[in-house]
Amino acid sequence: LLVLVLAIAAVVSIFAGSGAPADKDNTEKMVFQVSAGENATRITARLKEAGIIDNELFFKLYLKSNKVEDKLRVGNYVLSPSMTTEEIVYELLNGVGEMTQFTIPEGYTLRDIADLFVAQEIMTADTFWNLVRTYNFSKYEFMQGCPNNDHRLEGFLFPDTYFIAKHTAPEKIFAMMLDRFATVWNTLPENKSGLSNYDTVILASMVEAEAKFDSERETIASVYVNRLAKKMYMQCDATILYGMPERKTRLLLSDYEYESIYNTYKHGGLPPTPIGNPGEQSLIAAFQPEDTDDLYYLWDRIDNDCHIFSKSLREHTNHRNRLGY
Repeated sequence: LLVLVLAIAAVVSIFAGSGAPADKDNTEKMVFQVSAGENATRITARLKEAGIIDNELFFKLYLKSNKVEDKLRVGNYVLSPSMTTEEIVYELLNGVGEMTQFTIPEGYTLRDIADLFVAQEIMTADTFWNLVRTYNFSKYEFMQGCPNNDHRLEGFLFPDTYFIAKHTAPEKIFAMMLDRFATVWNTLPENKSGLSNYDTVILASMVEAEAKFDSERETIASVYVNRLAKKMYMQCDATILYGMPERKTRLLLSDYEYESIYNTYKHGGLPPTPIGNPGEQSLIAAFQPEDTDDLYYLWDRIDNDCHIFSKSLREHTNHRNRLGY
């Protein structure tokens, strides 16, 4: 009887929580490949090695009890240690063939994304721009106010790393990116900027283009909100760069006179559209700018470690003179 009790206890210990994720907090995605000729035992061992599961015995028994140990398909799968056994097995039963991935950095513009897609042979430039002009985004309430032109999806193709099956339809790729934006949007704090949803995304794109560190995003957002309240020009260099036909990373003195609706030194208010695709931290900053009286900022070109903020033109001018602008 004692042996039986110990045996039962051992089995219980093996199965207790074994269907749970190996690490529910680790959402890192990885591509796991199942090759031709691999059996369930080998696949299970490699899942363990990759840290995707933590109990080989339970995983093999789960496959056997569900009569799927011989049904795992050759292919590539996007798996994570945060997935349950049931979720992992579901994926392994639905192979999608060869996969690829692409990464959209924070702040990338539609032009940047188009170039990346062409370079990685994900879609042609013509296909990309046709989708930008025609994609039906009516189900996304946060996109109300988007213009009907080549800028209409600017700001909403969320920067992230995406895993896709090769030859995925371009429409599905756009849907993935917009759905990812929607997921982040639904987790954002209360919008205290005083701006519409669309204008808040415009503000976030400016913060993304101007900020160098997360710690200064909310303060930069406050500068633009404060300037709007005082009906001052935004005077954001990044908006001028966005409106220019050629790709530039720095402005010449003459560029400040460049005639464009994105030149916020010549046109009041926010630019007409976002000037890039902001990441989550910039969206948070735009939703909840810091409560400041700051109206100006400039980069500390001596220490190269922060922006310096000012509440008055005199203070700002003094900083410019001190830093050699």
